Amino acid sequence: MRVTSRYFASIMDLVGTDGEEITIPQGSTVEGLLEALKGLHEQLKGVEPILIAVNGAYVDPGTMLREGDVVALFPPVSGG
Repeated sequence: MRVTSRYFASIMDLVGTDGEEITIPQGSTVEGLLEALKGLHEQLKGVEPILIAVNGAYVDPGTMLREGDVVALFPPVSGG
């Protein structure tokens, strides 16, 4: 199935694009997508934790993905 990954802030800088479509197996979770993305973009291997939203709602890594989902990856947030 195909999903769209969107990258923001420092993650976008690391991978060199603001998004891409990726094909993953049916029944994949967000965690599976992250592993696939780390295989495509070695730079992501050292970035933890990442905030993740699917279709605009924050989710946990065990969330199942569906065809056409848009998955947004945000770097850790800091500040005060």
